[in-house]
Amino acid sequence: MEKKIVVLGGGTGISTILRGLKDYSEDISAVVSMSDDGGGSGILRQELNILPPGDVRRCLIALSNTDKTMRDLLNYRFKSGSLKDQNVGNILIAALTDIFGSFDKALLEMSSVFNVTGKVIPVTLDETHLVAEFASKDKVVGESYIPKMCYRLNTKIEKMSMIPHYPKANDEAVKAILSSDVVIIGPGSLYTSIMPNFLVGGINEALRDTKARVIYIANAMTQKGETKDYSLKDHFEAILKHSNYEFIDEVIANDLRATEEIYQNYYNKDESRPIFATEEDRKYFKEKNVRLTEGEFIEIKDGFIRHDGDKIGASIFNSPFL
Repeated sequence: MEKKIVVLGGGTGISTILRGLKDYSEDISAVVSMSDDGGGSGILRQELNILPPGDVRRCLIALSNTDKTMRDLLNYRFKSGSLKDQNVGNILIAALTDIFGSFDKALLEMSSVFNVTGKVIPVTLDETHLVAEFASKDKVVGESYIPKMCYRLNTKIEKMSMIPHYPKANDEAVKAILSSDVVIIGPGSLYTSIMPNFLVGGINEALRDTKARVIYIANAMTQKGETKDYSLKDHFEAILKHSNYEFIDEVIANDLRATEEIYQNYYNKDESRPIFATEEDRKYFKEKNVRLTEGEFIEIKDGFIRHDGDKIGASIFNSPFL
């Protein structure tokens, strides 16, 4: 019997994982955070009063079964004029929202037109704004401002919240989590892509109550501003702090080393460092009764480190625990 999979996160991080999972199941639900307020998504959100389309667009493309030209079209970003930096796929979602009267109906139509495997589900249909409180006691509102402010103040994020406080979860998202066999969290920006899902009312309770195996895919690198100098344990504890429940059964972490030149380039650009499990991490997860799976879960293309969705999919579906 085909396994039911839920992947929870933001569009950029989880899109790679979604592509790797298509070979193992057609019953895939991408539950996507809805707090993006930067770039083209932010402009459409502000001017047309719609939910941000960028992250769901990335997931739709990852799960689509269409030719390369159509995928390139959906990803195309205008380079000049009044549409500079705007994305064709985002505009298409905005148009379908207007035609069909709601964001979720627009996604259903997009899924049909582009022959999408599974479903792409907004975690909430409410308009939301992400709020970060820093160790410096400063506070900032807006997903796109949080990493910049964190870096500028040279401080750490203490607490995340949302306006409105705990917005209502999309019923489809809750239903997908409760009926799934495996829930995969991440990878992606810890505080601005993954964490927003735990700030939606009903999601943490669904993760607590589901019979599914819940797996967290750790990031391969720290992120400028958000997670400077974070360890694997630090990432995990931040999730526990904001989700209120200990529902994660397994952590998947990369142990494949890139070259020192690549790491130096990442550090020079964004002060990013690789994340590998330490003995302290291993001891911590053993005490938490959380399985830690280490393996070669990245690929390196043109000097960039990316998760390898095929290898991660194989690890999950060849596991004796699933």
